[in-house]
Amino acid sequence: MRKVLIFSFVLLLAAPWSMADDDDGIMGNYLGAITSPGSAGRTIRAQVVAQGKANYTLVLFLGDENGEFLRQETKGRKKDDVVSFNRLVRAESWGGNYSLASTVTGETMTGTLTPSKKNLGEPITFELKRTFLDPPTRGLAAPEGAVVLFDGNNLDQWERHPRVWNIQDDGGMRVSSSNLKTLESFGSGEYHVEFMTPFTPTRRGQGRGNSGVYLLGVYEIQVLDSFGLEPADNHCGGLYSLAVPSADAILPPLQWQTYDITFTAAEFDEEGNKSKNARLHVLHNGIVIHDNIELPGPTPGGLSDQESAAGPLMLQDHGDSVRFRNIWFKPAS
Repeated sequence: MRKVLIFSFVLLLAAPWSMADDDDGIMGNYLGAITSPGSAGRTIRAQVVAQGKANYTLVLFLGDENGEFLRQETKGRKKDDVVSFNRLVRAESWGGNYSLASTVTGETMTGTLTPSKKNLGEPITFELKRTFLDPPTRGLAAPEGAVVLFDGNNLDQWERHPRVWNIQDDGGMRVSSSNLKTLESFGSGEYHVEFMTPFTPTRRGQGRGNSGVYLLGVYEIQVLDSFGLEPADNHCGGLYSLAVPSADAILPPLQWQTYDITFTAAEFDEEGNKSKNARLHVLHNGIVIHDNIELPGPTPGGLSDQESAAGPLMLQDHGDSVRFRNIWFKPAS
């Protein structure tokens, strides 16, 4: 799994970006390279997570020639438009421990890893740039034979109680005061959903950009701003109590993300007894996070605790201003 985590962001291309009004210019993915000589085969990348009140968390990923990586976290604080991070980095795969001194200024991170022992060589310097990654199916048009559920123009395909979800200027619809489900029922096939979590740096855990995509109204794929956290069944892409994402594919808040889901509904005999479990294959921002896994039953919080061969697509209200757009379904052949 750790090798997958390292290569996840290599598979995505950098994209042009128009900064949102509440983007702080610091949070996000940082990609680049080691700038000092003598570090062949080593890689470095980072995630910077805004925690509010000028506080930040740096998640540093140090890779080696075997494709393994070390994940290290440290806290930092902004002063005079510069965020500084300092800590001891335990890097056995690099030969020992290093002292990290790093700063972020103007969307550029520079830093030095100073070895704790002379036999580890000279200090290692690096430079990383804040990078906006472009999921390969972001904005993907519905293919032939698909049912367009939301294209930014209206909510005619959806049942709303109360009718308070709003279409935004960017073509998305914002979660507001109630769950939202389709009028029609759907079953096996391909589902495409795009979503954006809000920027709420002072919030923590399940209160940070929380929502969910419920297939057939009962199987939830979690939506959450868990950027910078390790995958878990209650983090973005997780299936509560059922499955942890196999890769860290999440993007920061305020960036449109994609779920491409291939779903096979459960099967039932003539008496209505389940004869085969449902199955699920999920790509999050173009990266496989669930590989055709079996679903033994529903996840919590859905429309019912009973399974069926078809049901509505439901988007969850959890009190956060998550947005959705470009939603379509293509039935299985």
